[in-house]
Amino acid sequence: MLGSRDPLARKHPIEAWRHASPAPADHTERRLAALLHEIEKRPTAPIELPVASIRESDHSLRAYILTDALALIVSFLCAWGVATAVNLLFFGRHDLVAAREWTLPAVQSALLGASMLVWFGHSGHYQLRMPFWTEAKKVAEAAGMAFLIDCFLQVVSKQDHSRLWVIAGWGFSIVAILALRGAWRAFLRSRGLWNVPTLIVGDGPTAEDVRMALDAEPGLGYDVVAKAADELPGFNGVDGYSWAALCRAHGARHVIVALDGEAFAEARASLRQLMRERIPFSVAPSLHGLSVSGLMPQSFLGHDVMLMARNGGLDRPLSRFLKRGFDSTTSAAALIVLSPLIAILALIVRCDGGPALYRHRRIGLNGKRFTCLKFRSMVMDADAVLHAHLEADPAAREEWHHDHKLRDDPRVTRMGRFLRHTSLDELPQLFNVLRGDMSIVGPRPIIVAEAARYDHDIAFYYRVRPGITGLWQVSGRNDVSYAERVRMDSWYVRNWSLWNDIAIVCKTFAAVMRQDGAY
Repeated sequence: MLGSRDPLARKHPIEAWRHASPAPADHTERRLAALLHEIEKRPTAPIELPVASIRESDHSLRAYILTDALALIVSFLCAWGVATAVNLLFFGRHDLVAAREWTLPAVQSALLGASMLVWFGHSGHYQLRMPFWTEAKKVAEAAGMAFLIDCFLQVVSKQDHSRLWVIAGWGFSIVAILALRGAWRAFLRSRGLWNVPTLIVGDGPTAEDVRMALDAEPGLGYDVVAKAADELPGFNGVDGYSWAALCRAHGARHVIVALDGEAFAEARASLRQLMRERIPFSVAPSLHGLSVSGLMPQSFLGHDVMLMARNGGLDRPLSRFLKRGFDSTTSAAALIVLSPLIAILALIVRCDGGPALYRHRRIGLNGKRFTCLKFRSMVMDADAVLHAHLEADPAAREEWHHDHKLRDDPRVTRMGRFLRHTSLDELPQLFNVLRGDMSIVGPRPIIVAEAARYDHDIAFYYRVRPGITGLWQVSGRNDVSYAERVRMDSWYVRNWSLWNDIAIVCKTFAAVMRQDGAY
């Protein structure tokens, strides 16, 4: 049940019933229904709760209003400096705004900035904690909309001032808002004021998924202090049986309901009491295997029903067009910038007398085979070396069978080891992307022998082009089990969005610098 920390000395009626001798199934169900009905009919007395237990601990988020306002001011001041320098150096202009016309742009930017803060408040930025990439997406969307409105007003009012100032101002605001919010969170965390002790209600797979998700997002500050079992007592707020008492027992100030299947239906009375007591809580529905980021909630007036309708994803032609456009422009730009480095690396790899590129057949979109390019990182007789090594080393043979990778691979050259650790061996795959065989972001390209390990999830793999980077690459790479890699690949396809691709690309740079799981 709820563990030995429960301070309630007396048994709740349902608790007593659960510890009674077994009864026939029908009689047992009738007794439980009667007890629940009796409890729900009892009047609910007002509950005196400590402020720390009933008040949302995220009053600190309201300070975001000040940090966001400061970020906007700093952004446009910096943008003014950048635009002034550019105009002076390249165009010989000293004034960004025509004489005596600075008032309208200043007022316009101030009103748009204030509207942006109002929108943040309406969208929950100052009340709810958000995962970083969700928060970044919402900030970028708001700044992008403000930028478009600003441009429209400039055209309509025929304003004559620097466009660079406007572009840089709203662009800088995204970085500044996120940076100052992060600094505020770090300040609170250093004083022990940010983290929130959290109670997870549930002990099934959904509760475990929630715990793992919170561990992956430590910046949210939800510290799991306890887990309550699925079978909750029917709290009614009388005689000390309340959510407040449960939270006090575990030192929790936030509740996450993560019940599976019938357990959620059986806990309706308890969950209604959770609402009555105004305990801060979140609900994690069981959506394992479904699209998560592609679902949109739909509520019905007067009904306790919420539909999660699927919206977007790679099934839409527009989504596929956007992804291909992102791949083409990014790979072309990267090849232009990195072509000198690619040429130098090719010459170095060829120094041992072998070819610069390694070509291997991989599975692509719709199961079509293609030739995947990489800088050669192995000796010329790699297959013979691998066969001899696996024959002589049973541990290596087991590692190869399990992961199709070797941590200490005797085939890898000294230069190849450097290329792998820095992920520079995959630069030639930009040609694969430009040609349409691969994507910038996607599942790791696999060989035919690996398809069976995906089982039914191979259908998700076939729906997209494999990527140079992906969730696997930014989540530990070779330190992640193959089964977890398959789960990540299927999650990526089910939840694709252009923003997720951008987030993964950004995380790739950090992963390469840390050399997570690279060997």
